[in-house]
Amino acid sequence: MWLRRALALGMLALLAACAQSPVVTQSGQEAPRAGGAEDARAQAIARHRQLAQQAREKGDLAAAAVQWKIVVLLAPGEPSYRAEQDAVNAAIRQGVRDQLQAGNAALKAGDNERATQAMLRVLALDPANEDAAKALREMDRQRMARIQGDRAQKLRPVDMAALKSGTPDAGAAYDLEQPLEMLRAGDVSGGLRELKAYVDANPGNRAARQKIGTAVADRARELQNKGSREQAFALYEQAVALRGESTPEWNKEMQSLRKALSDEYYSNGERAYRTDVALAIKQWETSLRYDPQNLKAANRLRDARAAQEKLKGIAPAK
Repeated sequence: MWLRRALALGMLALLAACAQSPVVTQSGQEAPRAGGAEDARAQAIARHRQLAQQAREKGDLAAAAVQWKIVVLLAPGEPSYRAEQDAVNAAIRQGVRDQLQAGNAALKAGDNERATQAMLRVLALDPANEDAAKALREMDRQRMARIQGDRAQKLRPVDMAALKSGTPDAGAAYDLEQPLEMLRAGDVSGGLRELKAYVDANPGNRAARQKIGTAVADRARELQNKGSREQAFALYEQAVALRGESTPEWNKEMQSLRKALSDEYYSNGERAYRTDVALAIKQWETSLRYDPQNLKAANRLRDARAAQEKLKGIAPAK
């Protein structure tokens, strides 16, 4: 009897030891514990809460709202997180009301510069705000009208005389000089819009198209020298489209800008990846749009997309 009792006690001890030992896979590694996914979710919540608080301290309410939205999605049952999200959204609504009021007051006072800044702050808080967008479009229209009026008054007397006398091509020359002057004066969007309309109306005027392309490329070069590479690249593309063909010099500059911009967005993605996988993915996608042969960006993008899929599996189902 004492032997049977000893054997029974030995079996119980063995079972207890097995229950406490970690499960080992064939590769020799411990199998993942059930609480691993919950730990990862808790870490993600803590990280996005910190980002939300940092954004709030910097006054970037829009960024804070995005981070709190992620936190609430990860922990929908926590009322304090939803309260924080509601507080940020309320602050955004109040900021939009205040800036709209300030912008409209500036418009009434004729201070378009102050009104523009106020409306831009509205769009920073609420990118879909139609009132601010409409006010900015109207101010831009008025500015273009003033620029065109000023250019018309500065026409040489001989040009005005030619217009009145009906000299051939005088009207066409005047129509071309107006948008070129707008472009040189800094109204790039307005000038390009008018130049495109001129080219659409006169597609066979090769001399005019060469002149337009050169003027746009000159503006692109100015921006490039100032470090505005993305805007410069876009203008070089416009120059090629308006001229109808490229030049060896433009091709060289555009290739250089493509590589520089691809490297810049690759570096942006590396910095963003530490805290925001989605933002890093966007940066690397843009890097590849500028240079599809950027293997570093392609590899990092592939890994980031895989990490994003894992993060989606961690978030609780709604």
